[in-house]
Amino acid sequence: MRKHILRWLQAERFFKSLAGLATLVVIYLSLRPPSADSQSWNFFFIRGDLILHFVCYFGLSILYFFAFFHSKSRVKKALIVSFSIGFLLEILQLIPLFHRFFDYQDLVANLLGVFGGIFSIRLLFFDSVKE
Repeated sequence: MRKHILRWLQAERFFKSLAGLATLVVIYLSLRPPSADSQSWNFFFIRGDLILHFVCYFGLSILYFFAFFHSKSRVKKALIVSFSIGFLLEILQLIPLFHRFFDYQDLVANLLGVFGGIFSIRLLFFDSVKE
């Protein structure tokens, strides 16, 4: 089974393409104006959009790890790139053109998602993250 997983992880172009596509989707969803009929929702007293931020950046950090699987410092690169994208998108929301607003809680949810993804990578791929 381990050989199959390692062979699958050799598909560098696939993961880079998938990470690029996921990044474009995140950029679009983060900067598009909110719809007029959108309603906020909660999950156990946590704002629903914070859960979406966490899940999104959790997934992005894992995708970036797979995209950088053949390079040195792949965990650091995945952490830096995924958090940088989240930070830049929150800063861009300060521009009135996008009809969005900066929220530090979104930034914290992004950071927690990135660290959650990196922590999961270290747990699941402990022998692959030795650098």
